[in-house]
Amino acid sequence: MATEDIATGKTVLPASRGRVMRYLEAFAHYRYATWILAAVAFADSSFLPVAPDVLLIPMLLVDPRRVWSLSLICIVASSVGAALGYVIGYGLWSLIGAELIELYGYTPHFAAYQRLVEQWGVWMVIGKALTPIPFKIMAIAAGVAAMNPVTFIIAAVIGRALHFAMIAALVLALGGRLMTLIGKYERSLLIASAVALAGLGLFLYLR
Repeated sequence: MATEDIATGKTVLPASRGRVMRYLEAFAHYRYATWILAAVAFADSSFLPVAPDVLLIPMLLVDPRRVWSLSLICIVASSVGAALGYVIGYGLWSLIGAELIELYGYTPHFAAYQRLVEQWGVWMVIGKALTPIPFKIMAIAAGVAAMNPVTFIIAAVIGRALHFAMIAALVLALGGRLMTLIGKYERSLLIASAVALAGLGLFLYLR
C-alpha cells in the first residue's frame, strides 16, 4: 500500500510496486513533466483531443504537495488555449475550425452548442466544466457565435478553475485509495488501457 513521506509530503510507493506505479512515479519526476502538462492543457482547449487530466492526476497522486501549483498551471495554460480556440472559431472557422469539429465528430451537434452559447453566454462556458463536452468545442463555438472576447476569457478562466479544482479535490480525498487500487489491479488497467487505445485508433480510422 502507498504511504506518505511526512518529511517530503510525497507519496511513497512500495518497493514491490509494479510497472504502472513505476511509470507514474517516473513521469511525475521527469524534468519536463510540468512543461508537458502545460502544453497538453493549452492544446486541449484549442485543438488536441487529449485532456490534461490524464497527466495531472498521476502527478498529483505521486506528489500531493504540488496540488495548487500544478492546478494553477493547468488553469492558466488551458485558459490561454481557450483563447486560441476562440480565435479558431471567430477568424479561422473555414480554414481550421470546421475541419476540427468534423474530425472530433461534433458536426451534427455543433450548431446546437453555438445557439446555447449565444443564449446563455458566460453560464454556458462556465457550466461546461460540469459536462463531458470537450472545452475546445465550447471555445470554438464561442468564437463562431462572436461572444464578447473579454467576457469569454473571464468565463473560461472561471470554468477551467472549477474543473481543475474538482480534479484536485478528488485526488486529495481519494489519492491513497487510488494508488492502492492501481497497485492491486494494474494488470487489468494495462489491458483496459491497451484495448481503449486500440478502440480509439480503430474508431478514428473507420471514420
